[in-house]
Amino acid sequence: MPEIAVSAEDLVRLGEELQEVRAFLAALDRVSGAEPWAFGPGRTAGAVTDVLGNWERYRLLLGRRLEALALGARTAGAAYVEVETRLTEATRGAVP
Repeated sequence: MPEIAVSAEDLVRLGEELQEVRAFLAALDRVSGAEPWAFGPGRTAGAVTDVLGNWERYRLLLGRRLEALALGARTAGAAYVEVETRLTEATRGAVP
């Protein structure tokens, strides 16, 4: 079975990058300046409203999830450093 090595710095960097993506999504305003009424009568205006509404809803949902993932990655990175430090301190005088 392959091993996966992840450093504390990698976890912290992942958290920072996830936070950047979240900030980018939060900074997006509307997808388009298109107003549904501009499509005239018919079903197109309703479809555009649905698409733009769904985009907004999922954009906000993804932002919240990314924020939670970023926090988790940063917390895991800090915990990893703490455990590594404690293990180093605890085994400092130990003979291998």
